[in-house]
Amino acid sequence: MGGLRITAGVAALALAGGAQAAELKILDVKAYVFLERAGKLSEDILGGPALVDAPKGGAPGGDTATGVMLDFTFQGDRNFAPKYATATVDLTQTSHSGQQLVTHKAFTGFRFGDDGLEHKAIYLENATCAPLTIVVHAGKTEKQTQLDFTCTEVRASK
Repeated sequence: MGGLRITAGVAALALAGGAQAAELKILDVKAYVFLERAGKLSEDILGGPALVDAPKGGAPGGDTATGVMLDFTFQGDRNFAPKYATATVDLTQTSHSGQQLVTHKAFTGFRFGDDGLEHKAIYLENATCAPLTIVVHAGKTEKQTQLDFTCTEVRASK
């Protein structure tokens, strides 16, 4: 009989934890380059034209940019801090030589306010010369997008 109570208690805790984690959703992703001459972030560049040679003046307004800030908007229950909610972000850049650099980030510790929203951010330095694929998983939701960055390189002939 005691074993049955323990099993029921463990099952109830597992269900409660799963319910909290399932409430998390990814709503939006925005991307900004840090304009080095202006000293500020650009407007959202997601969905905009490809940036070519951003470190050499190909950023918006002819500015230079090597850093990228990604802003993720998550939604959960209003005025709630889910105990087990985790969102994951996978960032993949592929160089001219085909080498892939993958960054994996997990976000926890969500505390949703009156509007049920919370923002999390990642800043990447030296990230504006190769395409960047962004994949976000939160609860049962997923968002995927790509930033088209390229840089022209002068390569010595053999």
